[in-house]
Amino acid sequence: METKKMEQIYQQIANTLVNLIQEDWVKIFLYAEYREGYRKVFFYYYPQEGAKPVYSLDIPDLYNIDEDAFDELDNELYDHFSRLWVEFREQEQERWTNLTFILENTGKMKIDYGYQDISELSPVEKQDKWEAEYLQ
Repeated sequence: METKKMEQIYQQIANTLVNLIQEDWVKIFLYAEYREGYRKVFFYYYPQEGAKPVYSLDIPDLYNIDEDAFDELDNELYDHFSRLWVEFREQEQERWTNLTFILENTGKMKIDYGYQDISELSPVEKQDKWEAEYLQ
């Protein structure tokens, strides 16, 4: 069940991503993981010009962006996903452990939710597995 509040959060996530990326892009792939005491969010985007995806943490260096401004927007992303996770709980839906948020420059969104316990995998293992699945 999608709620109005969830839809608003999805839109806020998309808006924050657009504000973080400093060039024209085609598609964004974002990974978010949430459980009690642990949060992780990162994304890659495919630029309009170029075939290789750009990693979110490389943006400040590539575009000479103020680190504080970038961190503020990055923290917004974390807050959006925290609110989304809480909304799932309040709606008595099964709480996801991780998700992939895909956004196209046309505005089309797709979200793949994961519910398995991945707490035993290292962050590097999770990121490598995710990249192999979503980044071609």
